[in-house]
Order: sequence, then C-alpha cells, then structure tokens
Amino acid sequence: MLTVHIISDSIGNTAKDVVDAALVQFSYENKEYKVLKNSNVCTKEKIDCIISNVNEGDVIVQTLVDGALASYVKEKGLENNIKVIDLLSEMLSTFEEKLGVKAEGNPGLNRKMGEEYFKRIDALEFAVKYDDGKDINGLKEADVIILGVSRTSKTPLSLYLANRNIKVMNVPIIQDLILPEQLYEVKRKVIGLTNSVEQLNKLREERLKTLGVSGNSDYTDEIQIFEELEYALEIMGKL
Repeated sequence: MLTVHIISDSIGNTAKDVVDAALVQFSYENKEYKVLKNSNVCTKEKIDCIISNVNEGDVIVQTLVDGALASYVKEKGLENNIKVIDLLSEMLSTFEEKLGVKAEGNPGLNRKMGEEYFKRIDALEFAVKYDDGKDINGLKEADVIILGVSRTSKTPLSLYLANRNIKVMNVPIIQDLILPEQLYEVKRKVIGLTNSVEQLNKLREERLKTLGVSGNSDYTDEIQIFEELEYALEIMGKL
C-alpha cells in the first residue's frame, strides 16, 4: 500500500490534482494507494506532527511557497528516509532567475477571491435558479440556453459551463408542452442536446432504479423515447 502525504500551505488541491494525474497512469490492479492531504501547513511544528505519522516507504508531495519550510520538509525527509517530491521550489527558483524578480511567497494566491471567482459564483447560482425551466425570466440574461428531453445531461452541462463563468439556463422539451415564445427572440444562443434511443433508455432505467421505481413505464419505453426525440428535433429545427 502506497501512502502519499500532501503538504500544502494552501488548500492542497493543486498537489492533489497532480498526484491523481500521475497515479491514474497505473493499471487498476496496482491502485493500492491512498492520498492524505494536509492543508494550511505554515509552521515547523505542524510539519513535525505530519512527519511523525509518515512511515518509511511513504511519499511526501509538497507545495510550500515558503522556501525555509520547503527546505525543512526535505531535511526531515532525509533524516527519516522518506522520499519528498517538491512541486514548487525548483519551478519558483527557475522563474525567479528568468524573470529577474522574487516570487511573492504568498500561499494560495491562485485561489484568492477576485473578480473571476465572483463571476463563477454568479454563474453557478444562475444555473441552479434557472435549472429545468423553472423560471423563464432568465432567458434574456443567459449566455447560453440548453434544450433537450429528459436525461440528455442538461443540468450537468449547465453546471460544467457555470464553472467557466458562463450563465446557462436549461429548458426541458416535453411533448404537448408549449415552450416559451421568448425562446424565438433569443434563438441565437440556444443549443439543443439529443442522444440515441438506446442510450436514453439505459439512462432513464438507471434513474428510475435510483428512485426505487420498478416495472414498465412510458418514461423508459423506446417508442415513447423515439417520439420525444422526434418532437424535440422538430422544435430545434424551428429554432
């Protein structure tokens, strides 16, 4: 069992992403490992506490901006025969040399709340508020409007785009339910999602299972799904 101990003076998500990206390269059978994240590590005392729980054979991955603390972790690693991977120090020193200026040395600068952060929060709140066509008032304010029948991943896509500061409203297409006329006024930013009958059938059956619903249903009937898709394509064609 490989144990990777992340030591970060911020949240530690950057190091976790890098570690995950490396470990995913190994086959599933070899995935006998765990990753432990230690956040907001800013003192030698805290480092000592972490090192005391690291066993020989474990690996430490650190992203400490403070050079003195980073060096301290390396020293402790050598003393205890523990491998230490430093993701930042060499990079920072190289950039300092090339840019001719010293690094700020402030932990978590890339995660400080700024204009981009608040834009993303606004976009996420917008996606939740205008999810599933609950309120048509978002049509004009939305950057993108997503249409589709049930289980075409409208909500996941809305949230994915919201994380990129894009305000998304999604509207379900339901047979015999008239869509808002305002859609035709903003049709340039409308995107239609579709899928195969077979895939939608599988997704809907799984959805019903999670809800504890069993037995036959129009919701999963392939003929019904085909008719829904035909209707949806007709609507999309008009838009």
